[in-house]
Amino acid sequence: MAPVFQPIVRLDSRDVIGFEALARWPESPGVNPVEAFDVARARGEVARLDWWCRRRAFETAVVDEMDRSQYLFMNVEPDTLASPPPWQDDRLLADVAESGIQIVLELTERTLLSDPSSVLRTVEQSRRSGYGIALDDVGARVDGLALLDVIAPDVVKFDRGLTHMDESTIEIALAITIAGEYARRHDVAIIAEGVETTAHERCAEQLGATLGQGFRYGRPGPLSDVAPLVGPRPRLVDPTRGRVDPLRAISDRVPTAVGSLADVLSMCDAVETAALAETTPGCVVASLQGARHISAEIAARYRDLAQRQLLVGLTGPGLGRAPQPGVLGPITPDTAPDDTFAVAVIAAGHAVAVIATAIGGPGSGDYRWCITTDRTVVAEIARSIIVDLAPR
Repeated sequence: MAPVFQPIVRLDSRDVIGFEALARWPESPGVNPVEAFDVARARGEVARLDWWCRRRAFETAVVDEMDRSQYLFMNVEPDTLASPPPWQDDRLLADVAESGIQIVLELTERTLLSDPSSVLRTVEQSRRSGYGIALDDVGARVDGLALLDVIAPDVVKFDRGLTHMDESTIEIALAITIAGEYARRHDVAIIAEGVETTAHERCAEQLGATLGQGFRYGRPGPLSDVAPLVGPRPRLVDPTRGRVDPLRAISDRVPTAVGSLADVLSMCDAVETAALAETTPGCVVASLQGARHISAEIAARYRDLAQRQLLVGLTGPGLGRAPQPGVLGPITPDTAPDDTFAVAVIAAGHAVAVIATAIGGPGSGDYRWCITTDRTVVAEIARSIIVDLAPR
């Protein structure tokens, strides 16, 4: 495998701010990278291939003396991030830090829903190691937008289908709106992929993109053939973005009222019931104070939600890894009871959550509680619960 590099540019000036590393096999030019990874996955070798592609891209960037003011974007399969590298002397992270090259990992949407806990944990670890996070192919699948705020990428990459306006549907319009709102809310850059013509470039700008990638600015090739960045690079990476906080910490910083447990549970029931009627599938997760709180009515409701939503999960002491059919349970069911519980519903077009903390500790009568439709807060609550869910 030998990597090639495609420039990413500012749309207003065409200054090159970075490159995406793409895997190629020079001795087998007919090999399709997507098919190569599909074959590797079927053989149980996808993590090994993914690691080697990233290593070769980084080593090539160092050898070819890539300008340190530019970003290096690398594709990564989300479910391989937690896998150890296939070599014993792992100096890759240290070498990256010493090189001064700012790497941005591009996550694909294909496996975000199969093991979201591992994705969140490894994204957080990657951020601590100094990597940025980009979400690739946004708009290719509308359901992927359900976890956009939960993953909280530093960069959103619009699929080439949006740039080319291959379709004009309500789903596409929703994808553009949600991604654009996320970018504005968090001051995140949007990269338009597949820019090949003046019309594509104009469309990218109208979609809110400030950066572009495509044949109009350069085909994939060696780094030595690409002009260096002129002027300072834009600030894309924020290491504090997408932080995973305990539910209690979130509860302590949101405005709350005081009420009885019955009042809070009634509001949770209303939120969960409303999720059954939502037409845009998304994520419904809850953290309970124990398995005893799952009544027959709640169990039936979550079985129904699992048939309608993309991701449904329950955590809490005593719950198994599959507390109901289609419902993900906790990784560690033997955790101690917590004094805070919550339910969060988030999808492309809606977001709502309830969070409550017992004033006198678990089992007490009164609770500080809050219901919120603030998408950022809902995502924080969902992230705190999802990180403890077992894989499918």
